[in-house]
Amino acid sequence: MKHDGDIAAVPDCSYPAHRLGGEAGRIGGDMMGTGSLFAHALPPCRTEGLEMLQRPVWILDTGRMRKHFANSAALELWGVEPGQEDEFYARDFTPHSDAMRQRLGRLIERISAGEIVADRWTFYPKPRPFTVDALMSGVRLDNGNVGLLMEVEHYARSTDELRAGEALRHTLVNVLLFDEDGWATYRNPSAEASFPAARCRFVSMFADPAEGAHMWQRVIAQDPDRPDAFMGRTVSGDFVVDTARGRRWHGIDARTTTDPVTGRLSVLVNQRDVTDRVEATSRAEFYAGYDVMTGLANRRRFADRLDHAMAVPDAVGGLLVIDLNGFKDINDSYGHAVGDTVLLEFGKRLLACIGPHDVCARLGGDEFAIILPGLAAPEALTARADDIRHALLAPIEEPFTATRLTVSASFGIALWPRDGSNPDALQRNADLALYAAKADEGRCIRLFDISMRRAADDRYRCIEDLRASLTADAFEVYYQPLVTVADRRPLGFEALLRWRHPTRGLLLPGEFLHEAESIGLMVPIGEFVIQKVCRQIRLWQEVGIDPGRIAINLSRNNFQLGANIAGLARTILAAGIDPRQIEFEVSETVTFGVRGEAVVEALVELRRQGFSIALDDFGTGHASLMHLRRLPVDTIKLDRSFIVEMVNSVEDRALVRAVAALGRDLGIQVLAEGIETEEQATAVWELGCECGQGYLFGRPMAADAATAWLLQCRRRETRSFSAGAVR
Repeated sequence: MKHDGDIAAVPDCSYPAHRLGGEAGRIGGDMMGTGSLFAHALPPCRTEGLEMLQRPVWILDTGRMRKHFANSAALELWGVEPGQEDEFYARDFTPHSDAMRQRLGRLIERISAGEIVADRWTFYPKPRPFTVDALMSGVRLDNGNVGLLMEVEHYARSTDELRAGEALRHTLVNVLLFDEDGWATYRNPSAEASFPAARCRFVSMFADPAEGAHMWQRVIAQDPDRPDAFMGRTVSGDFVVDTARGRRWHGIDARTTTDPVTGRLSVLVNQRDVTDRVEATSRAEFYAGYDVMTGLANRRRFADRLDHAMAVPDAVGGLLVIDLNGFKDINDSYGHAVGDTVLLEFGKRLLACIGPHDVCARLGGDEFAIILPGLAAPEALTARADDIRHALLAPIEEPFTATRLTVSASFGIALWPRDGSNPDALQRNADLALYAAKADEGRCIRLFDISMRRAADDRYRCIEDLRASLTADAFEVYYQPLVTVADRRPLGFEALLRWRHPTRGLLLPGEFLHEAESIGLMVPIGEFVIQKVCRQIRLWQEVGIDPGRIAINLSRNNFQLGANIAGLARTILAAGIDPRQIEFEVSETVTFGVRGEAVVEALVELRRQGFSIALDDFGTGHASLMHLRRLPVDTIKLDRSFIVEMVNSVEDRALVRAVAALGRDLGIQVLAEGIETEEQATAVWELGCECGQGYLFGRPMAADAATAWLLQCRRRETRSFSAGAVR
C-alpha cells in the first residue's frame, strides 16, 4: 500500500551502527510479526496518561506496521485533521527505501532487546516533512507484537541544513568521517552500502592496507604552512578498495577537519567509484603500447624500450628484426583469417623464446623485433637467431580450415653500440641486414656489416640525384644496331637510356635502373625517351634516312596502377610516327605476377594499333610454352647468357637451336643478343637465328654516331649493289 509516511532519517552518531540479524534482520522483506519472539521480555503497553503529555508520543505496531496509538500532539504533528483518525491508524507505515527498511530493522532489534535508543528521524507526511529528536523504547502490545514507543521533540532545522542533509543521504558519493584512530564515526547511506561492516576503519578499506596507511599518514601529517591545524590540504588518489561489490577502484579525497561532536581532529573522506574510468584508461594505455592481435609490444613501446636499454651506461646488446617469408602469399591463398592465425602463433612462439629481460615486439604487418640486452657477441646472437628460427619452423595448424602451414622467417641482426649508437641508427642497420637476408634465400640470417650501409647510402644518393636530374636534361638516348646476321643489313636500333651524372659521368641503366623503378621514376623517364626517339626519327626522315624499326623498352613501372600505356602510344602518333617503326620491348618477368593479365591486355592493344612487341631477355624468366602462346609477341630476344658460352657449350647451342625452331614454327622473329665475335655470329646463323645484336655489329652510340653508321651501311649496300651489277 502506498502511504504518506515513508521514513527517512539523519543518522545518529552517538552509537555504532549494528548489522541486522535473526528475525529482525528481515525487515523490508517479511516484517509481519517482526520482534514477536522478544515481546514477552518487554513491559506491557499502557497508554493511560500519554494523552496528557504536551510532547508528541506515538506507538508503532512493528508487526503490522500500523500506528497503535498517537496522542493529540502527535496527531497534530502528523497533520491529521479531526475525523481522519481512522484513516491514519489504517495507514501502512512500511518504509519505501531499502536503506530505511534496514535502519528500521536495526532499531526494532535494539528496542526488542530492551534498549532505549535516542536518534533523529525525518518523516514525510503530506503536506510537509518534519524532523524530530526521538527517545525510543519497546513495549509489548496486546496482540503479542513489539510496539515502538516514540517520545519526540520537534527539531527545527534551517533550510540549508535540511537540504544539505537530504543531499548527503542521496548522493552516490561515499562520505565518511574518521576519528583520530582511523575508525569511522559517520557514513552516509552510500558509504554504508559500500562498507556495511559494523565498524569501518580507514586502512581496512584498502585492498593493500599499506597504501591506506601511507595515505593516512599523509593526511594527518602536520604542515607548518597550514593556518588551521584541523583544516589540512586535500590528499587524493585512485586506489583499489574492498567493497560490498567486490574490489573496485575508488577516487579518494581526504583532509583533516574538526569533529562537530567531540571537537577533536577528524578526517573527512569523499570517495567516488572510478572503476570504469580506470579500466578504460588502462585499456587505452594497453592499446597505446601493445599490439592488439598478438599482445606483444607495438612499435611505440618497442622504441621506448630500445631507447631505455641503449641509454644504460656502457650497455651492450643485440637487436633482431624478423620478417616472415611469403606471408603475402598466405593471405592471398588462404585468406586473412589464416594469416592472422599465423601472426598470432608466431607471436606466441617468439614470446616463448625470450628471457625475462628481453623485449619482443610486432612492428607492423609480418615484421617482428626482439631486443636482447647484454648479448653482444656476434656468434651468440647468430646462434640465438638460429634457435628462434627453428622454433618458428614447426607447422602451424589453422583450426577452422584444418590448414597446416610451415612458414619460415628471415633475420637481420645489429649490435649496439658497434652497429649504432642510437635506436634509430641501430634499427636502420638491422633492417639492412634483414633486406640482405631476404634477398639471399640461402642465408636467412644476416649480421649487419658496414658494406650494407655504404650500399644503402649510395642508393639513397642515387635516388636523390635521379630526382634532381629529371629537370636537368641529364638523360640521353643511345642507339644500338639491330641487324641480319648473314649480311649485316640494318633492321633498326634499340633505344638505350644513359644518365649523364654530374660527378660520375655517363652511367649505364644497370647502375641506376633499379633505383629509378623503385621510386616510379621510369614512367617520366620513359616518356622522355619516347619524345627523344620520335624527334630523332623525324630528323632522320627529313634527311631521307630510313632508320628501320626502333625498339623502346617498357619498364615494370609503365604497367603499374596509375601508369598510362595508352598515353605513350598517343605521344608517338601525335609526333607523326608510323607505329610500324616502333617496337616495344618488355622483359619476360614483367608479364608474370599479379598484374600479368593487365600487362598482356596492354600489349594486345599496342599491337592492335600497329606497334610491334618484343619479348626481351627470353630464357631468364622461366616462361612456359603455354605462357608464350598467350603473349602478343613479334620478336623473341634470346638473352646474351645463352650466346656467351654457346661455342663451347652443347647445351647452350641446343637451346638456341630449339628457340630458333620455335620462333620459325610460331612465325616469331628470333634475335640473338650479345654477339661479340664472328664465331658467335656464325654459330647463331647456323642454328637458325637470323637476326642479331651485339658489339660485333655496333656498340650503343649517340644519335650523330648512329646517323654516321646508317650512312656507312647505305654506302656499303650501294657498293655491293654496284659490284653485283658489274658482275
